[in-house]
This record gives sequence, C-alpha cells and structure tokens, in this order.
Amino acid sequence: MKYSKSIIIFLSILQSTVLSAQAEKIAVDSKNSAVEFLAIGSPSAIKIKGEKAKVDGVVQIENNKLQAILKVDLNTFETGMEMRDEHMKENYLQTDKPENKIAQLEIKNLNIPTEYWKNSKELNLEFTGDLTLHNIKKPIIGKILLSPYKDNSTINTTSELKIKLSEHKIEIPTFAGITVAEDVNISVKLPLIITAK
Repeated sequence: MKYSKSIIIFLSILQSTVLSAQAEKIAVDSKNSAVEFLAIGSPSAIKIKGEKAKVDGVVQIENNKLQAILKVDLNTFETGMEMRDEHMKENYLQTDKPENKIAQLEIKNLNIPTEYWKNSKELNLEFTGDLTLHNIKKPIIGKILLSPYKDNSTINTTSELKIKLSEHKIEIPTFAGITVAEDVNISVKLPLIITAK
C-alpha cells in the first residue's frame, strides 16, 4: 500500500515536471500577432485606432518564470487615414530616426503557476517590465491573459498596457483641430507555439 502511494506521488511529480519542461520550448507566431493602440481625441472624443502592426521577439519560460523581449515596427501602424499616419510618424514618433523606429517591451520574471499547465483554464496575470519607446526606456505594469494550455498546442496571449506620451518625450499629437489625450491604451495579441522537448 505504501509502495503504491509512493509510485503515485512520484508519477504526479514527474508529470508536473514534464508539463513545465514542455512549456520551455516556445516559438513566437509573429504572422498571427497583432498590436493596436487606442487614443482618444478632444474636443470631439473621437477614437483614433492604430492597427496592422505585428510583434516579433523572443519568449522563454524557465522554472515557470516567463521572460520576453517583444519588438514592434512603429512604421507599420495604420489609423485609416494616410495623411494622419504620416503626420503621426514624422512629427511625433519621429520614426525616420533609426533609434525611434522600433518599440520594445521587455517582460521580466512573470510567474506562471504550476497548476496552469494541467488545469486547462485561462490565466489572468499582472506583469512588470520595461517599455522602450521614442528611444526612452521606462518601467511599466500591464495585464496579460493566457488561453488554456493543452499539450503541444498554441497559447494565445493578450496583453493590455497604458502609456503616457510625456514619459517618452513624445509631443501630444494634434491633427485637423483634434488633440490626442496623453494616455494611450495598447493591446498586444501574440500566439505562442508550445512544443515538447
């Protein structure tokens, strides 16, 4: 009886270790990723949405700690109005300068509970890291949702964060009589392809 219990405990520990190990090998699915921003204009409260941008980078999980370096080419954003896009990139983001072209989000030591790999449930977490935008690096806090994990499957992640333009020395944009609010909401959708070792 004691022998059987020991075997069961050993197998449970082994299964947990295997699940964690499987999660360590990750490929970023840049093709199916999406980055969007939402800025509110005043006085009309018009919503300006930037989309079409993709994410590239590296994600690793070791000992259930997630680390990520994600990059976005700011020139790929589109707001639905070509003249406004040019105005945004040339006058405010200044993407003609190589150091301003890429925005980078670094997520540090995000703890993934061991239970996540075996309970097939969504996981909501808060992450901390650094955002480099307009060649200025600042600490940032955001939220991330992970879809349920299944063996050798894709985990769909959705991250939400808010930035303040002045912290990155970006002038508050104005266009056609509309001034954009200083706070801008960012959404990042990134599938992670999980493969076993």
